[in-house]
Amino acid sequence: MQETLHNVLLMIKSPVDKGQSLEAERVFIQMRQMSPSDEFVQAIISEIINCPETSQLASVLLRKDIIKSDDESCICRLTNVQTGKQAMTQLLMHISMNPDDQLIQVISSYLHQCLVSNIIFDEALDFINQANASENAKVRRMSVYLVQLICEASVQTIQRLNFDFFGFLQKALVDLEDQVASCAISALCNIILNNRNAEQEPQIPLEIVQQVYIGIIQRISASFSTENKYSVKMMQAALRVLEYAVDDVAETIPTILEFISQIMQSQLSLELKRQAVLMFSALFNSKDTKKVHRTAIQQFISACIFPGLVPTDEEVNDFLNNNIMNDVEQLSLQEAARECLRDAGFILGKQVVFPLVLQLIEQAQAQDDFKIHLAAIQAIQCCEEMKEVLKQVDTDKLSHALLKFIQSAHPMTVSYALVATTTLAAELLPQLQKQHKLFVPALCQIINEQNEKLSTDASAALINFSSGLSYELTYKYQAQLINAVRVCLGRSMLNQANAMTLMHSMCEIMDPEDLHVILVEIMPQIFEQFGAAMKAILEVKDFTKDQIVFIESLVQLIANASSAVPELFKQSIELIAQNIVIIIQRSYQQEEHSLFANTLKALSFLQNDFSTQLAPFLENVYEIFISVLSGDITEHKTDLQHENEIVIKNPHLEVQQRNVLSIMSTYIEKYPQGLMQHFIEIYDVITVFEPINEDQSYSWLHCMCVLLRLAVAANQDYTQVHKTLFHEIYTQFYPEENQSDVRISLTNTKQCADAADAFFFYLKYYLQQQILNPDPNYYETENKFFQILGRIQEKLNMNTKIFIQEHAERQDDLGQEEFMSALQQLYTEYSECMEQLGFCYSQFITVFKGQVPLELLKRVNEIAVNWIEQGTDTTPACYMTLEAIGIYADIAHFVQADYVQNMFESALPWIFQALQNKDDDFALISVSFYCLFEYVNRTLDVNVASNAELLNLAAKYLESSKEDGQVDSLNAYDNICSYLTVSGQVSNQQISYWAALVEKCSFMEGDEYEITRVLDFFTKHFNQFTEIKYQVLKMMVNLFFGQFYSKIKNDAENGPFLALIKQLFQKEREGIVQIIQNGSDFEKKNSAAFGIL
Repeated sequence: MQETLHNVLLMIKSPVDKGQSLEAERVFIQMRQMSPSDEFVQAIISEIINCPETSQLASVLLRKDIIKSDDESCICRLTNVQTGKQAMTQLLMHISMNPDDQLIQVISSYLHQCLVSNIIFDEALDFINQANASENAKVRRMSVYLVQLICEASVQTIQRLNFDFFGFLQKALVDLEDQVASCAISALCNIILNNRNAEQEPQIPLEIVQQVYIGIIQRISASFSTENKYSVKMMQAALRVLEYAVDDVAETIPTILEFISQIMQSQLSLELKRQAVLMFSALFNSKDTKKVHRTAIQQFISACIFPGLVPTDEEVNDFLNNNIMNDVEQLSLQEAARECLRDAGFILGKQVVFPLVLQLIEQAQAQDDFKIHLAAIQAIQCCEEMKEVLKQVDTDKLSHALLKFIQSAHPMTVSYALVATTTLAAELLPQLQKQHKLFVPALCQIINEQNEKLSTDASAALINFSSGLSYELTYKYQAQLINAVRVCLGRSMLNQANAMTLMHSMCEIMDPEDLHVILVEIMPQIFEQFGAAMKAILEVKDFTKDQIVFIESLVQLIANASSAVPELFKQSIELIAQNIVIIIQRSYQQEEHSLFANTLKALSFLQNDFSTQLAPFLENVYEIFISVLSGDITEHKTDLQHENEIVIKNPHLEVQQRNVLSIMSTYIEKYPQGLMQHFIEIYDVITVFEPINEDQSYSWLHCMCVLLRLAVAANQDYTQVHKTLFHEIYTQFYPEENQSDVRISLTNTKQCADAADAFFFYLKYYLQQQILNPDPNYYETENKFFQILGRIQEKLNMNTKIFIQEHAERQDDLGQEEFMSALQQLYTEYSECMEQLGFCYSQFITVFKGQVPLELLKRVNEIAVNWIEQGTDTTPACYMTLEAIGIYADIAHFVQADYVQNMFESALPWIFQALQNKDDDFALISVSFYCLFEYVNRTLDVNVASNAELLNLAAKYLESSKEDGQVDSLNAYDNICSYLTVSGQVSNQQISYWAALVEKCSFMEGDEYEITRVLDFFTKHFNQFTEIKYQVLKMMVNLFFGQFYSKIKNDAENGPFLALIKQLFQKEREGIVQIIQNGSDFEKKNSAAFGIL
């Protein structure tokens, strides 16, 4: 046995070929499976002790075997327990002379097995005590390391051992050798982390735990006199306690703050300071941090975190001499300080952190030291995490500070300020855009300068800042933006990419008529670069990172421009499509996932206008789709390293499959005719596809839910397809007995949101077909629809409840704003899921329109009643109320008046209550007034229209929404104005009411749909406002020819309204012309295009 095992291990370690390796592994497994296993265990122990060339491999294989369960392990198949002890005692004797961490791990694994099996192995404990008495530090360290490994078990478990762990570790803690003390600290931290039992009760009193932790801090401090790698290891161990059990050592927070303050203000290494910053960040999770230690926390941020944002001289020199990118990954201490400040803003909230940021800005602006400027800029950048609670006035303060830094003479200050602007512009729109008069010229000026690095930073900032900029403002800065595009196109590859992304953004904002002129001038240069890029793609083997960014930007611009002004691309669309397909094929082959996904999306943009020309090219893409989805990601391993494991053999394929599932869903939704000839193959591939993770599962579900649309396009029997397809979908939510292919688990709020989003499409397409081609089994299907939606909501509420219970203590600790900020991710997912559920239930109303079956209407109403009666006391309840009000709005819009009045009888008090209680929830305010508009417009209910309390609330929220300045508040403002028009008409208000309302309507800027409704109202009722005729016309000119002119004019549903308003404007031409002549260039341009000037 011994010789055979030795030879087998040699072959496993250094096989001649794969065949020999597989045969050696087969023989080893056969030997290991012997029962009893006495001979094998003795042989492998002998191999470890006596054969240096195979000792390491033998110890690894033995440990892997020991940790197996019960009789699968060779240790559990010995003739008796004593044989195992003897084998391990042999190993201990060898270790005492030859310290080795890997062998200690073997002993530790055996000890854990003993604990599980109630076997007493006192020999190991004797060995620990004897080794710890050695004068050899390595031997002492080894003994403590073994204790460290033992302490990975729960305190409840290790207490069964006849060993004084605390006494032993306290002695080791004061060992003068840092390598010994480091293991002792790791062991003590393991004990603290494993101290609570299954009922979360501490086994060791917390008073003792806190004393121990203070001892750990003191020992770490002692190691700094001869700072070495063990100092960092000790800090990392102490950090783990704060990350996972901070409340168990909460009483030591003052000691911790003093300890890490000393580190930050010392000359110790940057790595130790980084660890100190991480320890400080971990304190935020304690319920005592803000409530008890707020002042100390603020002092630490000012004294230690802000200085940590200052770059070193070396980093400054690198920037100035090498012109390197401001890559935060290279600045470890800076990055830790930056992340810490972000966490502080997110968890502790605006009131703790924001005043400190303002103080730092003030200090920086009073000094000439550019390093302090850099620290202040990074602090400003970290305010992105407070976006939910920053008001317009707060954002204005940050904006003015950034603008001053952007105008600095120091290039590093300018670069940092531009990067911060890029970050905030992505998070604080539209608030940041209020300062457009300052930002746009400043950014464009830097782009025009010769510094390539700053030009790249400025163009990136301009992209984010101009994203979502109104059409009116984009037009105002059109010349500057186009000049920036031209300048960047003549510079580096990244600058060129930024130029194309900026142009892409303008394509989404501007009117096609204006865009046509710009594209005629710009596109020849773009096509020239497209040709050069294609030549490079065909010649180079691999893409660089910059090339990928460049190609993505280029393709997305061409696709977007083609979609915006298709007539410009009719002659070149086939060449464009051919090149895009080549890029898709190359990025697929080279596993460039971002480029692959974005180029597929770009091709989908072209479907609406060029579907016929694209059909042949889509065939090439289709082949890739099927190839990707048919690929096998996993493999069942049988070798010794991954014995009986299912491993991912191709992780890149997993990403590609997700991308293809997502893009295929988009193609089917937008242009099912392009894939309809492949319906049967697509159906077969998708229905048998086996996702390997949650992300894939929900992409698969989405694809399943749109297959019904593809079936209809392919002229399949939709009722038969529905029967089999819906069974697959339904059993994901209600599995059959012993069903093994359940892919949808709904174990968190995000999964619930994804499931609701996917199911919406199935519901939509099925109901659309139900009207055209009734399904004989409709009522059975309808019941199952409600069951699925109910299951999603049930899981959503359960997941949310569990999450909130786990964070209940935080709600007491934080104010409402900060609590909302801390739980923002949860509530974002919750709101997304509720929104999709609301859309689903509204589908029953909007698809059937005025012909909703009464019983179905009652079922939907029951859901809305249940939701709205949740009130507004909690955030989840607010989202339920919001979606219920949205459903009621659809009911009011589509259902006949008597039913509406009946159903709103119970809903109106809840809507009023929501408006009274939630004066800071502008999304809820917005949907409430939208719903009230629909209700009053449908029923002409004078009591509601003239309700004084409601009118007072409307006036109050008009003021507060403008002050807030965020997207939801601007939409709320517009919805209130819209409601006040119909309520004023129904309640027969006096001219003073209308004069005040016209003034308020002049400032509408959030929602073109509501602006159109207001314009439509005043157009139809213009004759009743003769006393304020000029004010009404001025408001109408400003709104109609303002920022939403293009969207209003190009919306096909606005045809009748456009004819009426044009007729009115022509009738009142003299007054209209006078108003326009005094207006902006933008209004003049639009009025001329509309035929008024």
